[in-house]
Amino acid sequence: MEAILATDISGGISREGKIPWKSKKDMAFFLQKTKNNVVIMGKNTFLSLPENCRPFKNRLNIVLTRNPYYYINNPEYMQHPNLIFTDDENIHNYIQQNREKIYEIYSDSILPSLSSNFKIFFIGGKQIYEKYIPLCETVWHTTIKADWSCDLFLNYDYEKQFKEALAVDEDDELKIVEWKKNF
Repeated sequence: MEAILATDISGGISREGKIPWKSKKDMAFFLQKTKNNVVIMGKNTFLSLPENCRPFKNRLNIVLTRNPYYYINNPEYMQHPNLIFTDDENIHNYIQQNREKIYEIYSDSILPSLSSNFKIFFIGGKQIYEKYIPLCETVWHTTIKADWSCDLFLNYDYEKQFKEALAVDEDDELKIVEWKKNF
């Protein structure tokens, strides 16, 4: 399992429930990395996405919420077969234990782009990251090199559990780092 996230230089992940920066480079990296895989996010992260982007195309989107039935019975979301709402905080275990079954069900007609060796990505928000990053083998962290006056922060100490493996990209705007679990 992997996590993928972006923060500003202060560890901020959002302001007023939205990502305050627009980075084509970071978004392209996110889309390329998660494409044809499974993404797990919290309800607030899902609702913060622009309507034309949710659910993400070419991905199995899983949204953790305390009230999945509200969304399951909402016609706006029922039309997306690649979107699952659940309150099962261990859904990642089910997916891992039933990879072949998940692939069979979704790759046939619902999500033909799903990779046969798909990965599970945790994509936010704060509670999701805090709970699931410790379970991940890899974390992809983009640091936006500016202070965006965020009001929600993630200050995760990667060095306790991970080793910086690779600086994927760096320029004046951002730095993308791959963190690998220490074994």
